[in-house]
Amino acid sequence: MRLNTLGGIRVVADGNVVAGAAAQPRRLAVLALLARAGRVGVTREKILALLWPDEPDDRARRSLNQAVYSLRRDLGGEDALAGSKDLRLNLDLIEVDVVEFDDALQANDVDTAVRLYDGPFLDGFYVPRAEEFERWIEAQRAALAHQYAAALEQVATRASERGDAASAVVHWRKLAATDPLNSRIAMGVMRSLVAAGDFAGAVQHARLHEALLDQELGLPPDRDIADFARELRARSEAPVAPVAALVPAPTPVMQVSAAAVVPVGDESIARESE
Repeated sequence: MRLNTLGGIRVVADGNVVAGAAAQPRRLAVLALLARAGRVGVTREKILALLWPDEPDDRARRSLNQAVYSLRRDLGGEDALAGSKDLRLNLDLIEVDVVEFDDALQANDVDTAVRLYDGPFLDGFYVPRAEEFERWIEAQRAALAHQYAAALEQVATRASERGDAASAVVHWRKLAATDPLNSRIAMGVMRSLVAAGDFAGAVQHARLHEALLDQELGLPPDRDIADFARELRARSEAPVAPVAALVPAPTPVMQVSAAAVVPVGDESIARESE
């Protein structure tokens, strides 16, 4: 059984979406809270405060007890949801995408993290009369999106550094979709397109970025991007120059001892920020 919360929320068992109590909005919301809490779990009091804030205490606790009972039944039994005062999902029985995403980031496995991120947390999900829960969703959604963007930039940068132009273009464009007004990211897209031999695509992306800055922020074109685009247009009108003339050569790989290794992710981000 699998609980997916990125790009929407659904429980899947044997390839089929689980219906019944596990598909009702407020009970899905309980699952979402437990999913984000991971191995630590979450107190019943917090669940009550987020999902039944205006209900009398006895009625709210009865509603939560009914939700937990129904979820255990639909998810395979008592062992599916562990704990009494503090509730948590049994991760030995239920796979959870957001937990796997967190684990991948902890292990610095950014490729897996990027693959797992199917979209915004609880995208399109809504529980009526639960304003506190909506605010919780927004906070979690923003935090996860930020982590995804950071991981995606590491994947894109590494692809560029190893000369995998096709992969670099894909990942830089995905990153640009998360932050289309970011000029540093737009430059990354352009450089990856040049490395792939798509000079026209790089110039087109510069035009798109210029239009977005003007429409959304009323700002003039970024100077570095405008200069790079102008250079590319000039070169396209001149005899064909090798791509290497436009793309800085990768830093030579140095043999170092294990004690001197610097994490690749940190080094990549530092170089890009410069």
